[in-house]
Amino acid sequence: MTEPTTVPSPSARRISVFVDGHEYDIARRRATPAQLRRLPDPDIPGGTTIWLDIPDAPDRRLTEDEPVDLQDGMRFFSDPQRITILIDRHRYEVIRKRMTGQEIRALPESPIPDDRDLWLDVVDQHDRKIDADAVVRLHDGMRFFTAPGSINPGDDGVPR
Repeated sequence: MTEPTTVPSPSARRISVFVDGHEYDIARRRATPAQLRRLPDPDIPGGTTIWLDIPDAPDRRLTEDEPVDLQDGMRFFSDPQRITILIDRHRYEVIRKRMTGQEIRALPESPIPDDRDLWLDVVDQHDRKIDADAVVRLHDGMRFFTAPGSINPGDDGVPR
């Protein structure tokens, strides 16, 4: 005699939703922005607006107590969080989590000239030169510095 197989109820089926680009496997079928804020670790701060990302249409701002019927693959995002980076000891706030070297070079009021290289200061490792087309994943507190692009040993820069 075989044991009867248990078929999970449709409500027990898990779905994936995305919040700020991260995937979360959940069992619930409805959620408010307050509940969506608790999915990431750490939580998204209260008072931060949650948006529904709608493909090929304007995204929709969710009201705080608005329950949303969740579907597999739905995408949500919060108001952009500011990221502070330093370039040559000057602070810059950006909201993009990824930027090219060229975009980083353009942040100062006077963009970094082509004759200087952009470097990422890497703690306890060799610093990394950032090419113009390189994509850098940014996080709070990253430090960049510039240096002359080419150095002639023994050249003091004084014409003779």
